[in-house]
Amino acid sequence: MFDVSHVLSAFSLALDIAENQPLQHAQRTAYIVLQVSKELVIPSEDMQDLYIAALLHDIGITQAKADAHIDPNQLVSHCVNGQQIVRSLPFVSSKAGDYIANHHANWDGNSPFQVSGNDISLGAQIIYLSDQIDLKLRNVSSIYTERDHILNFVQASTGSLFNPVVCEAFYAVQSREKFWLDYSTNGIEDAILSNPYNIVNFDLKDFETIATTFAKIIDNKSPFTHYHSQGVAELATKLAKHYGFDDDTVRMLNISGLLHDLGKLAIPNDILNKPDKLTPVEYQIVKSHAYYTKRILAKIKGFDKIKDWAGNHHEAIDGSGYPEGFSGSKLSIPERIITVCDIYHALVEERPYRVKPMSQLKVYEIMDDLSKGGKICPDVLQSLKEILR
Repeated sequence: MFDVSHVLSAFSLALDIAENQPLQHAQRTAYIVLQVSKELVIPSEDMQDLYIAALLHDIGITQAKADAHIDPNQLVSHCVNGQQIVRSLPFVSSKAGDYIANHHANWDGNSPFQVSGNDISLGAQIIYLSDQIDLKLRNVSSIYTERDHILNFVQASTGSLFNPVVCEAFYAVQSREKFWLDYSTNGIEDAILSNPYNIVNFDLKDFETIATTFAKIIDNKSPFTHYHSQGVAELATKLAKHYGFDDDTVRMLNISGLLHDLGKLAIPNDILNKPDKLTPVEYQIVKSHAYYTKRILAKIKGFDKIKDWAGNHHEAIDGSGYPEGFSGSKLSIPERIITVCDIYHALVEERPYRVKPMSQLKVYEIMDDLSKGGKICPDVLQSLKEILR
């Protein structure tokens, strides 16, 4: 079983990376949301939805532009996209999506959103205030030098950007030293994970739905990978069954395929979609995605195998791969399966540097060469050919 806090906390880091925010932006926003909500005595049944919405408040930004926080047109689309994505998650009520839909709406109505005042849900108002406070503090070296600036910002924005009642609650919260210490130290993740509203647990089957949602977010980052992660997962699932793995292992391989490129959320679109040859620096940036996949998935308790199966898909049998440089003796059959499926699917897809996908014959020629050269597992490659006959 997996708990929602560890899962959402991990994926919130992926969203931070995707929108070029400092790591833990979503977690810090969620922390402020929880403290302000407690001050406002929000009913406990609503706190779970607020917590989830706060951690995932920018989930729609990966389908918009990186400047969505300042572009009015993108601002609305990223909120609406976020609402739709969150509603597809199995453990989330419609309230969480509604909070996200208007979490950039100004209290006085002076914004692209068609709501104002109390027509904006209280949850959205709390997330908006919390999000903006953390954005103001993202490049600050010491919280103690900026507290007055934050208070001045909130005071100046009361009645225009923010609901005066929500602002009063924040004033009360920020007056406690513990609030700032939790916010500004490495204890923020502990404060998030220990919240009392973590009441949702789910199994591998449920997690497949979550992984599918994030796979779509990953694949939508580039028009050339619109089905890549899902395609890799489908092939990996077929190979897992071909090898006779048990049901849990089959599900884990499916999830690994869905999430193997999670770290690509960290790669700028202009590099991913570049039609010309990458520079050495750009190539190193692209290679870093495997590292970020492992780093993000490592945050989820009980995900050790999936972290390795997904994150090691660019390792090679001869030890020449990345990011770890593992050799064949350290690469399990599931890891080898994800590697082979990833390469196959990449070769049959359109790419910015390749107008048309390759023929099956050409794909097999390339993969045979990789096998003979010690890069991929020959047994897994042969099994792939068998299931694709």
